[in-house]
Amino acid sequence: MTITEPTLVTMGIALFTITNPIGTSPVFLALTSKMTIAQQRHVAIMAGVGVFGVLVVSLLLGTYVLDWFDIDVTSFKIAGFAFVATIAWGMMTKDGSPVTSNGGSPAIVPLAFPVLAGPGAVALMVTFAHDYPAGIDYLWGLVIITITAVATAAVLWLAPYLIKVLKVEGMAIFTKVFGLILLAICVQSIFTALAVAFPALKG
Repeated sequence: MTITEPTLVTMGIALFTITNPIGTSPVFLALTSKMTIAQQRHVAIMAGVGVFGVLVVSLLLGTYVLDWFDIDVTSFKIAGFAFVATIAWGMMTKDGSPVTSNGGSPAIVPLAFPVLAGPGAVALMVTFAHDYPAGIDYLWGLVIITITAVATAAVLWLAPYLIKVLKVEGMAIFTKVFGLILLAICVQSIFTALAVAFPALKG
């Protein structure tokens, strides 16, 4: 099965929404508050690189990991999207993100993983790789990942300026809107997976 254009767009939106660089900007600013602008920009770029690396590994090796542990992909989809749904719910109902750094540069840990390219994004890419195994689909997957990583780095790069324009309240609105979109995608994906697990539901 080759991926269609609407599915490709939906996948791109879902991945960007899960990584949520806009909603993560306050976390980024908190973790880099003692850095210069140049240092903040370096962290932003490295976070984008980290996101790219985590998602590419998930795309290329995720299905093999499932086979190794003998996990049915339908079960993985339901579990993965259920987990992502909790992220979406939290985006809509919670204020702030209690994430701290353990010293050193926060670009890879905790920003790239698990804040940006966390379990939800990993689950999405593993599911993508299973459903669309053709070579051209993997290339499209890499395109989606690249766009997401570049957009993530760009948003974090601009975070010091975005927060001045949007203020904390504006950032919160963006986060809640993205959360609602993501929750709708998750619900639809879970229903689709349940229909595969329980064919009688299609009737």
